[in-house]
Amino acid sequence: MTNLTISKINESFLEIEGETDIISEIYSRYAEYKSGYQFSNAYKNRAWDGKTHFFNPRTGYLPYGFLQDLLAFCKRNSYVYELQGVDENKLTRTLDESKYKESIQYFMRNSGKTLRDYQDEAIRVGLSNKRGILLSCTGSGKSLMIYNIVRSLRKEGYNHVLIVVPTIPLIYQMRDDLVDYGYDDADDEITIQGDGNKEDENKPVLISTWESLQHKDIDYFEKFDAVLVDETHGARAMKLFGILQYCINAHVKLGTTGTLPTDKLDQMKIQANLGNVIYELKSHSLIQQGVLSPITIANLFVKYPPEFIMQNKSREYREEVRIVESYEPRYNVLEYIISNRNKSHNIMILVNHVQHLKDTVRYLKDKFPDRKVESISGAVKGKVRNDIRKNLNDEDGTIIVATYQTCSTGVNIPKLHDVILFANSKSKIVVLQTIGRGLRKHATKNKVVLWDIIDDLSYETRTHRVVDNYCVKHWRERQAYYEGEKFKTVEQAYRLY
Repeated sequence: MTNLTISKINESFLEIEGETDIISEIYSRYAEYKSGYQFSNAYKNRAWDGKTHFFNPRTGYLPYGFLQDLLAFCKRNSYVYELQGVDENKLTRTLDESKYKESIQYFMRNSGKTLRDYQDEAIRVGLSNKRGILLSCTGSGKSLMIYNIVRSLRKEGYNHVLIVVPTIPLIYQMRDDLVDYGYDDADDEITIQGDGNKEDENKPVLISTWESLQHKDIDYFEKFDAVLVDETHGARAMKLFGILQYCINAHVKLGTTGTLPTDKLDQMKIQANLGNVIYELKSHSLIQQGVLSPITIANLFVKYPPEFIMQNKSREYREEVRIVESYEPRYNVLEYIISNRNKSHNIMILVNHVQHLKDTVRYLKDKFPDRKVESISGAVKGKVRNDIRKNLNDEDGTIIVATYQTCSTGVNIPKLHDVILFANSKSKIVVLQTIGRGLRKHATKNKVVLWDIIDDLSYETRTHRVVDNYCVKHWRERQAYYEGEKFKTVEQAYRLY
């Protein structure tokens, strides 16, 4: 007796039919609370359960990315299911070893590079599964993996391959990387979209940001038979989520990222379109192998004057951030760090707000007139940002001040010696992606130092209870990320009085 019928509608959706109790279980399984649900009037009035549901019991539709999880769920519960439109035995395939090796050797023949064992494994897993997430740490060479996957798909006859990157500079960086790896017919094969560049529809490989795709008609996406999402953690964004669902004919849907979000709902949004994590590699493994630079996290606790703390204790988070960022003596921290580092070191300083960026650039140019200071924000053209990135490899002593939004993810800068977190963040993705900016090896460095600036406005009550401010609380979350990645950490205090 069949309890459940699972039918493939297209490459984006399944249709589920079955016993009422099981349908109810599936409805509950593929749902998660939305952040802030408890403050919603709909929730308070009991008109909404506070969850985002991925399964629609009225239509029976469930995103295709949940297929493997659904089959495992059925097997654990001994539910008998019938699978229509897809062969369960062909959800993964075995690669022809000799053809695979021959192809990779051909693709890499002009690059002067060889695949590392873990890169080879990730490429094999991607090509075998055709759907899933390659969770590989920053600096592991994900663009080289993407290159070989794209070339392999093109050789198999895939004629419309979409590569989605999160930012405009990464359009140029990805194209440059593919050319460097040996895409000898790149001029005929690759087209880019965004930053004023328009797609050449006669070329089979498109590199684009999701923002450049978001206003396309739904029918536009039906042409793609393969989609690769670089920095997959961005797939939780609803616009990209929708774009991936529109690619109903994409037999291949793969994502690469160094970090997945901690929020369960965000994880499910990514899984809904791309499937399960099918490969995982962490930074500490490649540091041990000598592939990435060793890293030291220098937790620098900035101690504020007692009277300043008393004046500003118990403020709301945004007020606290505004106050510390506008506190002029705080810039002495930068002087302390930069003055005690080698003058040839290239340094990246990351901030959240544009005004803070401008003030920081102004301070650095005044305090260090002999150093080149560059700034990167959303107002800087993607081509210019890419040039700054590439030029740094031929420079010494340059200081880049950038916003997290523009430089925490995907930007490849091997000749970077120090990274300074000059603004608060508790996002795991932002923190670990930021660390990745400095992990790439370069002949001029034997390690990278990440300076985590912690604005310590904690105070002690009359009963000797220590009350932490928001910035200290958020540092504790970052410290947990550092420990999870097995990074070496040291602590030091710096007094502003």
